[in-house]
Amino acid sequence: MAAAYLLPKHATMLQVMKNVRWVLGVLLLTTACKKSPLPVIPNEPVKPTAAMTRLEKDGDSWLTYYNEDGTIRQLIRKLADSSVFNNFDFVYANGKLQEVNATGKWKYYYNGDLISAIETFNNRGELRYRTEFTYANGKMLERTGYYANASVPLKPDSRILFTYSADGNIAKKAFFDYVNDAWMKTEELHIVAYDNHPNISEHLENFPYLPLSYYSVNNPVKEIYLTTQGQPYGTVEHAYAYNTANKPVERKSKYSYVGFPDTYSVVKFHF
Repeated sequence: MAAAYLLPKHATMLQVMKNVRWVLGVLLLTTACKKSPLPVIPNEPVKPTAAMTRLEKDGDSWLTYYNEDGTIRQLIRKLADSSVFNNFDFVYANGKLQEVNATGKWKYYYNGDLISAIETFNNRGELRYRTEFTYANGKMLERTGYYANASVPLKPDSRILFTYSADGNIAKKAFFDYVNDAWMKTEELHIVAYDNHPNISEHLENFPYLPLSYYSVNNPVKEIYLTTQGQPYGTVEHAYAYNTANKPVERKSKYSYVGFPDTYSVVKFHF
């Protein structure tokens, strides 16, 4: 069965390997080995004003349905042949996201108004992964993932440390793996340029799901990956097309890594 996910737009060869761990949560969430039954889908998702309704990448589409208050009600992934692969249903209580249900579920915990942890359960209701978040001044500083099993304590897996610029965009990510009972730094990502248009898609391109407010304000234009010795080994460059409301409607990306041929991707956004 294929995984129901989109790789983050900050993905390198090493990050693809790291994403295997994060994708495990999505696999646990979508463990059925056949496509989901076709739901009744209107021609266009109900949406609040100016909200994105569809994201297209690599032939697949993500349809976004909204509640009247503008929060997401459902995400539906459709394959290139228009068949429905997965449904993600969002559950709220007192204005806060509590669960995202597919075959399994993500369960959300809070410290005040900020998400402090997300737990991933499989289709048997068993906890399999836990992601914890720490903040300063409302900005995420640290994201730590743990393997979970009912018979053993949480086992540390991976960690990301965030640094921000004055305008609220992420300037740097430092990545760590837990090896031999210690955190080992594996690489850094420096986002050295952004556009001045609103970020409208990052919450739909990463899992487990986090609301858009947890990501950068604007869209990255140039990203540089560095080794633990500080040597650049990869560059990602993005070019955008915008609509009259200054929102991106297309992103063309070029991925350049030492020792590999350049690769390209195109993502389209519909409102």
